[in-house]
Amino acid sequence: MERMARIWLLLIQIVLGYEWLRGGLEKLETGGGFVKALPQTLARFAEKNPYPWMKSFLTGPATANATLFGNLVQWGELLAGLGLIAGALYLLFMAHRLNGTLRRIAGILVAIALLGGMTMNAFFGLAAGHTSPSTAGINLVMFFSQLMLLGFWIGVILQPVEELTLQQRPA
Repeated sequence: MERMARIWLLLIQIVLGYEWLRGGLEKLETGGGFVKALPQTLARFAEKNPYPWMKSFLTGPATANATLFGNLVQWGELLAGLGLIAGALYLLFMAHRLNGTLRRIAGILVAIALLGGMTMNAFFGLAAGHTSPSTAGINLVMFFSQLMLLGFWIGVILQPVEELTLQQRPA
């Protein structure tokens, strides 16, 4: 039963990774269009934002540094997606072949990708969640899904080496 629960968690992680990867690729495929349009997007998000401190952030530092933030977002989404997908595939198919140190390093890298994704979802939700229920909802669902996965990966990082594989053990 525990093995199946881990597999389902990793499948959820692959779906989240796909969403981040797709979002990052879509932004990169605009050839700089996403970054160029970001000041207008930030102004639209700030217009009726219910959080005064977020409104100030969007119209101040975020707009003044739109190129930096735009690049951080598109590359952050791409890297979070790659990290989540690669980490899940690694644990599903290769973890039993490598030593404990490499497994822990993989776990730390996935935890970093999850923290990056959670940070982006928190900011996206606070910046744009008021624009529609679906925007607020998807950021909330992704944030808490990544939080649960982070708990799983912290367990992987801290687990004794012989328990890290997903292979079925004899009863």
